[in-house]
Amino acid sequence: MSKKKKISDIDKYYDSSFSMVQTLKTVFRYLKEEKTRLLWGNLFAFLNAAFYVAGSVLIGLIVQDFFEPLVRGEITLEQFNWNKFLLYLGALAGSFIIYGFFRYFESYLYIRVCYGLGTKLRARIMNKLFKTPIKYYDQQQAGNIISIIINDINAVNDTLFQITTQLFTSLWNVILSIIVMAFVSSILTIIVFPLSIFLFFVSFIVIGKSQRYFVANQNAFGKMNGYVEEMLTNTKVTNSFDRQEQVLNGLKQITKEIRNIAFKGDTSARFFDVWFQLVSNILVLVISGLAALFFVKGIPVYGIAGFGSNPDGTASAALIVTYVSLNWNFIGPFQNLLNIVFALQVGTASSNRVFKLTELNFKPREPENIEINNIKGEVEFKNVSFKYLDHANTYQLKNASFKVKPGQVVAFVGPTGAGKTTIINLLSKFYDYNEGSILIDGNELRNIKTKMLRSHMTVVLQDSFLFNETIYDNLTLGNKNITKEQVIAAAKLTNIHHFIMTLPNDYDTLVENNGQNISQGERQLISLARAILSDKNLLILDEATSSIDSSTEIIVQNSIRHLTKNKTSFIIAHRLSTIKNADIIMVINNGEIVESGNHQELLNRKGFYYNLYHSQYK
Repeated sequence: MSKKKKISDIDKYYDSSFSMVQTLKTVFRYLKEEKTRLLWGNLFAFLNAAFYVAGSVLIGLIVQDFFEPLVRGEITLEQFNWNKFLLYLGALAGSFIIYGFFRYFESYLYIRVCYGLGTKLRARIMNKLFKTPIKYYDQQQAGNIISIIINDINAVNDTLFQITTQLFTSLWNVILSIIVMAFVSSILTIIVFPLSIFLFFVSFIVIGKSQRYFVANQNAFGKMNGYVEEMLTNTKVTNSFDRQEQVLNGLKQITKEIRNIAFKGDTSARFFDVWFQLVSNILVLVISGLAALFFVKGIPVYGIAGFGSNPDGTASAALIVTYVSLNWNFIGPFQNLLNIVFALQVGTASSNRVFKLTELNFKPREPENIEINNIKGEVEFKNVSFKYLDHANTYQLKNASFKVKPGQVVAFVGPTGAGKTTIINLLSKFYDYNEGSILIDGNELRNIKTKMLRSHMTVVLQDSFLFNETIYDNLTLGNKNITKEQVIAAAKLTNIHHFIMTLPNDYDTLVENNGQNISQGERQLISLARAILSDKNLLILDEATSSIDSSTEIIVQNSIRHLTKNKTSFIIAHRLSTIKNADIIMVINNGEIVESGNHQELLNRKGFYYNLYHSQYK
């Protein structure tokens, strides 16, 4: 029997679809939107590199024009031209001051570009997520998405800032340094430049070996965020079932995997630091050694006399100083370029996760080209079938057909998992049906603009969501046309006004963390009051009174009757006493509508509804 191969932590989290080239293409596509600032930044990068290189040349000229004649005894201190010397020093200081000036403006522009890109990415991700089918969320951890929006975009910002502030300046420094070094000594530069290029590509290969660690690390952190978010959201369940130890063990396992991946990634990074120093030192030794050799042996350097070579073409002390100074000016940016390549390994790992959200593509729906400014409320299902998983064999709704006239109240009843909420989800356009047709006022639901449809629809769910705003703001949802008197009237109608008045700041009391300072029943009453104030033509109540006690429910039934008046209403309820007055009651079992009629008609049939109704009163 073959032994099953153990999957490493890195292989477990590494995304095999990752492509650094493709990720970089996407990065540059987004950066194109800021091309004006990038061009200005590149201009400043060129100027600050030019003045920095000029500073290195001036150092050589100072040695050539002042110190060499003094050392060789060609002039005395009395003959030393202090005015010209101070002029050279002023020019040297000025070149570095101007360099700093341009460097500041370059950094300022790149800050605007990078953090502006982060803002755009978050906005695009949120816009994409709002338009993303609910099926996507069914398969994703919320914590992982949060990690991408916050942590990964921050990592992209930081990496881009590091790259942009170093890339162009370093490139210009390297290019200008090489050009000037060629003028100073073409033969030395012919030796040094190919060696530098070779070491750079070797470094690139070395860095590339660590890429998979960073990709795996970011994915592992995303999983941990999802796990922690789930753990915090379900703290009560965890404590109730005494599962603290199992949950902590799960967290320990994930952190252990992250530790293993991070250890290998950081070990790779530390090796890279050593490699940086090795490459830099090799280049310094080679350049300095060759320059010294040429000077001692009197070997022609094939340079321009104005850059420090002697009349006979050999190296002077000034040339050595100029060349070594340019060498340092070349080595620093060269090392920055290697740092950039390393930073890309981290940044592209995060960018890949970010772009997976911004570039989400789903099977396109039929074009939404129907605008409905006024919905009457006629709803018809024609042989509608639906399954949550495309590859599944089981349908959650099978050949559902019914027609609802404007203003009618329709109730859906049946066992748990029968398909009641599925009908509501399809009607709300949370999911797209696989077969059949759904019509709103005779228009195909798929073709009606989603935003416009929902502007005519009010939904009250079992798990009533409240925003982290005041009670008043949660009731009005920012609608300035709703008066305080209307708010109070709606609250009284749902029997929640008295409770609100007992709160510290009554209607101005801040709701904490999705209403954790308010009971579930009270949240449902607030949601019902909100529905009354929204006054839309289509109303959906999905177990909207499930957490309300029986005595309050009797009072609330009057508000529901008021709420459903002149509206096409769809109600899901397990307590059948709450839907006895519905115009049509549809009984659903195993995804099929098995009975329909009003309350009395269904009781008279003594079928599925009859048994369901009487089972609640045994």
